[in-house]
Amino acid sequence: MKNCNIFIIAILILFYSFNCINGQDNFNKVAQSGMQYLKIGVDAAIVGKGEAGISTVTGLSSMFWNPAGLSGIDNYEVMFSHNAWIADISMNTAAVGINVDNVGVFGLSVLWMDYGVLYKTSVATSIEESAALGYVDEGTFSPIDMAISLAYSKKISEQFSVGGQVRFLYEDYGTNETISLTGDISSTKNRMTAFCFDLGTIYNTGFKSLAFSMTIQNFSPDLRYQYEAFSTPLTFKIGASMNLLDFVDNTSRSKVMLAVDAIHPRDYSERLNVGLEYDHLGIFQLRGGYRMNYDEGNYTAGAGLKYSISNNVGVRLDMSYLILSSGRFSSPFQLTAGVYF
Repeated sequence: MKNCNIFIIAILILFYSFNCINGQDNFNKVAQSGMQYLKIGVDAAIVGKGEAGISTVTGLSSMFWNPAGLSGIDNYEVMFSHNAWIADISMNTAAVGINVDNVGVFGLSVLWMDYGVLYKTSVATSIEESAALGYVDEGTFSPIDMAISLAYSKKISEQFSVGGQVRFLYEDYGTNETISLTGDISSTKNRMTAFCFDLGTIYNTGFKSLAFSMTIQNFSPDLRYQYEAFSTPLTFKIGASMNLLDFVDNTSRSKVMLAVDAIHPRDYSERLNVGLEYDHLGIFQLRGGYRMNYDEGNYTAGAGLKYSISNNVGVRLDMSYLILSSGRFSSPFQLTAGVYF
């Protein structure tokens, strides 16, 4: 009973932290940051359980949630992920990781958005143009959002891991032309490069499977296109997790993992993600989650499959479904595949 109380107190602390911080703001801090694609969840295994689990994430998935979990790679790992996002937008990710003995684990990832082909237009400046369309067709263009990441993680001890990551960000939204009062036309390239940083820790308490974690994501200097400055979506998270079967059956190879993350974003009021994963013998996973204080996509669901081809090689396949209730867009579906050696 004493052990159960420790876990309950840990979860209550997270809820209390969320409520105390949330009570400080009576408005949503929208429009405080740019490069919003960095907030889209990567890896169906995490998204399927409510995007909760910065204290459970391990392997290449951790590069997008908590770089400290990268230390869980034993030798090599490769991962690919495709997210069919809203409005025919997709997000794709490829990553590779390697464990260098006595040094630590290194990871490299590339993330890019596919917005499709968009039309360019300009304001009609003549009667003939106005009568035809009301605007001038300037052809097409394809916006670019890309992030290339290099991460490093190391186990300081059997219970404590740390990790960090640097991201190179590239954004290209084409060009726009401005006509001055004197009729002069100037062209501006909407292109930007920047760097942002992530830091994370995971602490396994030694009490059964209870773990705590903390991350800071998307820390960067202010960025600017023409006028107003903005930053990447800076986010601070604390999380806790535990296998609930620890309280009833310590010999079972199956797990029922509960994860809770309290989130403090720069550009919105505080959020809380709660996820549950049932892992049957390390082979089949069934997931569900709830994201608190989101305008859309409160509920998530997902499933996964792991299979060992040999003693040294294994594969995993995960899928997730972010449930949108408004009906304005189709609900995002993500598929992730990985190979570990």
